[in-house]
Amino acid sequence: MERTEIRVQAFTDLIDVVAKFETFRVADRLYSAELLLPQLTIRTKDILTEAATCPAHVLYWGLEAARAKRHFEGVEAAYRSWRDRAWLNFKTSAAGETKAPTDAWCEKMYRTLPEYGDWQRRRVDAQEGSDCAQAVLEAFRAKVQLIKTQEQLLRDEAGGPYYVVEERPVNVPRQPQ
Repeated sequence: MERTEIRVQAFTDLIDVVAKFETFRVADRLYSAELLLPQLTIRTKDILTEAATCPAHVLYWGLEAARAKRHFEGVEAAYRSWRDRAWLNFKTSAAGETKAPTDAWCEKMYRTLPEYGDWQRRRVDAQEGSDCAQAVLEAFRAKVQLIKTQEQLLRDEAGGPYYVVEERPVNVPRQPQ
């Protein structure tokens, strides 16, 4: 009897999204999509090992996604604090003048500061790390569901509980030539 292989386009598409990341940073850790892709691949011939290791990946990436989200929120809060201080400086520095600065003028002024570009880059990097970690987590969650489906198919094909027999490669001694 031939074994059923699972091929799900949505999962393949998700892996393709992860592959496009190349490298990404989650807070202070650098990850490579090249190293993640083998972990996301489902090896149906070794489904028991896949089923045993996948929950650890989901746990790890769940923690990384939460850490990345906290990092982004910290960067965002620090940015807002910097922005509000800059805004206040512009408002108070012109307090003695006859015409008070408008909010629109203060908005334009703080965006011209050199630090503004640095803050924008930090915010984008933190958001990207959070998005990447979340995408990897979702990919591992999808992998868990596909493994469960594969296990059910194997049980159905076997007519009940199934067993995986591992065939050891036979080493044939080389003959002298």
